[in-house]
Amino acid sequence: MANHILHIKISRKDRKLIDQVMMFVSVIAPLLSLPQAWTIYANQNAENVSLFTWVSFLSFATIYLLYGIIHKIKPLIITNILWIIVEILVVVGILVYG
Repeated sequence: MANHILHIKISRKDRKLIDQVMMFVSVIAPLLSLPQAWTIYANQNAENVSLFTWVSFLSFATIYLLYGIIHKIKPLIITNILWIIVEILVVVGILVYG
């Protein structure tokens, strides 16, 4: 019964547009965290950056990546690979400069 609530008919044209937007978002969203990494390395200071938060982000991105791989969801795979790269940069920066 719940399946009917979530079932929405979308035209091929609209589906293609949504897919293109998701591919764009999957690349841009992780890049928005690069200023955090840049600040850590440029200032050689991560004093006010939470290791717990960034390790948590990294853990969840890894789970999402595995989910994307299992279900072959390309935007999830791309975005979480990029998130993992950025999050590793931040975590290493915290460990080195924190």
